Amino acid sequence: MLLNEFLSDKLENLRKEKHLGVYTLCNKAAISYETYRSIRKNKNKDIYLRTLLIILRVLEVSPSEFFSDPMFCSEDLDIDFK
Repeated sequence: MLLNEFLSDKLENLRKEKHLGVYTLCNKAAISYETYRSIRKNKNKDIYLRTLLIILRVLEVSPSEFFSDPMFCSEDLDIDFK
């Protein structure tokens, strides 16, 4: 699995667990709908750390909790360097 796909899936699962709509998340995070949509749809290969941390704060998930997922250490996680 590619890193951006994994991040996208993980963020979407957290958003749904928190019962937070996309527009509500974008509004609270002060990011555009297009920015979040590009993350959700894997349109961009990179996500700014600042954007990720803001989204995590809105989702009330600490970075250490988010990155504690074993998938981040898995050989199956592919970082697309292209």
